[in-house]
Amino acid sequence: MALLRVDFYSHYLERNVVLTVVIPADKMDGNKLAKKRRGPYRTVYLLHGLFGQDVDWIDRTHVVETAEARDIALVMPSGEDGLYLNKPEINEWHGKFISEELVDFTRRLFPLSTKREDTALAGISIGAYTALINGLLRPDRFGSIIILSGAFMRDRVLEAVESRSPRKRKYYERFFGDIDTVIGSDKDYVALIDKFRQDPELPKPRFYAACGLHDSLCENNRDLVRLLRDADFDVTYWEPDIGAHEWPFWNAWIDCALDWYAPGPMQPSSADVDYTALTKLRPPEQQG
Repeated sequence: MALLRVDFYSHYLERNVVLTVVIPADKMDGNKLAKKRRGPYRTVYLLHGLFGQDVDWIDRTHVVETAEARDIALVMPSGEDGLYLNKPEINEWHGKFISEELVDFTRRLFPLSTKREDTALAGISIGAYTALINGLLRPDRFGSIIILSGAFMRDRVLEAVESRSPRKRKYYERFFGDIDTVIGSDKDYVALIDKFRQDPELPKPRFYAACGLHDSLCENNRDLVRLLRDADFDVTYWEPDIGAHEWPFWNAWIDCALDWYAPGPMQPSSADVDYTALTKLRPPEQQG
């Protein structure tokens, strides 16, 4: 396994950006080289949450070991506010950076698969909103979307617009730009899902979602899952009766998500509770 820190100039963002990349190069078995791997690798573009950074996944989870066991490459950009959306009204193209430039750059630099079925976009909290929007905008690139404890703020944006509160507007404009233009735009996942209803020829990514029952965002995740299923998306959803908006939950559930994406040996969770065991209680079709 190779762990790399990459710093490169983004033409879309017009500045240097930092990311962490994990490539499952040579697998070790004790002191012996067990297997040489050269790719092309399945890839997960893994996004952090609000106030986070790329190394959060390295510092707070064992996702590296889990990905290595499955021969998965990980690309973890540092997203500053955690929400990469296009804002054409102010000429900012953070979404295109994620779905176009970052994918193209890493594929040129590393032995990554170019197949959509081998390319996933994943995120936690606000990073899950990013994964949802950009995955729906580029279903030709991302065959899978992984959502953990997604912060789906569409209703809150509507409230901010209707309230005309300067404080609320300022808060949400840091993420969305002009909030008066969000609903019905490419920042609105309801509008994007409707496009798939209108055009059955669009390739549909499959979804994996999980949110703890004690997470304050649980109802938002249920609503999204219902919306996706009503539009005939393939959705696997888990809602355990423990787990809040916290790293112990994400640490364990990223294992479950990667096991869904590329089945392989599970890694033992470092969480106090064995969340991964909960996925064996009942089939996902009976949840959500």
